[in-house]
Amino acid sequence: MYPNRSFATTRLSAKFVAKGTAAKPYDKKKIVVFGAGGYLGSTIYGFLQRAASIYGTGISDVSSSPRAICATAVGSASLNTLLGRCFKLAFAGENFIRLTNMQDVDSIKDRIKGYDAVIIGTVYQLEARPVTAGSYEKTPNDKTLEFYLDDRSTVTQAVEANDDIDTHLNIFQNTIQACRLAGIQHLIVVETPGTSVTKPFAKIIDEAGINFTYIRSNGKLENTKMYTFEDGIQSDIDIEEVFTLPSGYNVKSGYEAGDWCESLSRGNDSNDKNQIIPREDLAAVAVQSLMSLDWNTSRCLVVSSNGLLASSDLRKDGGITDFTKKNLKSDKDWCMNSELIMTKMEELS
Repeated sequence: MYPNRSFATTRLSAKFVAKGTAAKPYDKKKIVVFGAGGYLGSTIYGFLQRAASIYGTGISDVSSSPRAICATAVGSASLNTLLGRCFKLAFAGENFIRLTNMQDVDSIKDRIKGYDAVIIGTVYQLEARPVTAGSYEKTPNDKTLEFYLDDRSTVTQAVEANDDIDTHLNIFQNTIQACRLAGIQHLIVVETPGTSVTKPFAKIIDEAGINFTYIRSNGKLENTKMYTFEDGIQSDIDIEEVFTLPSGYNVKSGYEAGDWCESLSRGNDSNDKNQIIPREDLAAVAVQSLMSLDWNTSRCLVVSSNGLLASSDLRKDGGITDFTKKNLKSDKDWCMNSELIMTKMEELS
């Protein structure tokens, strides 16, 4: 039996006790990423691929895991373009990608059945595309919505789609319902910049009864030019656990589905334009939360940044002094300097 501690990287806080996948690294969990053709989605996927290749993370690299969900071949091509660019010629083969009709709950369920956790967004970037031949088309002229978490940075000549809130809620509802039917154990829900209202999404999550980690950014998300995984964590990230929810919270007398979102202060909303949060750092927070945080608890995290870090600012234990990138080995870490966010999560409940 392995000790109940994290093996998620080779440089760990001696006192850190993981409660997520890294608590039992031999019990590997299979993860699904929705909207993986988007910049944030592909970065999350790339980090998961790397984590799955390193012992101790508890992330599975077998049975087509991690799995990428896109709607068309355009989305899967975008994923592989970004993987090749940002993760040094990484690639997701056909057995790792499923083209999925996001309007059909059964189609989604069939593609995630047997998996343990999913990473999804609230509002995606959408575009109208022909259904890829040989996937789920019924006629040669069928159209669908490709969806990106959350920035389609590699896609040109995009055809804008109906982008109203009802369209996004329908995709979200279908995804969450499929997760419930497929027996998904935990949801990582990333609130994307296009999300103007939280309550409808919170209501859908509550009605499904699946434990979740809801991640909100308190700042403007930006892509880093010419980013590679070797750049790792780039900013002095703060992670606030706004609340955790007790077991059975959603069936208690007087509680209405979605009420937890009222605890999210609008003062901590994702509209602080004075803060810049690299999308790559947010992707790393989503992946680390799977490894570090208890899947049996629901919570909300607010991510903010105190500014970019210079390599001379970083210290081995997650503090800030003189830990430089020359101390790091890219074949030993799923994300360079991931100790910074792991240490922050150590302080959470």
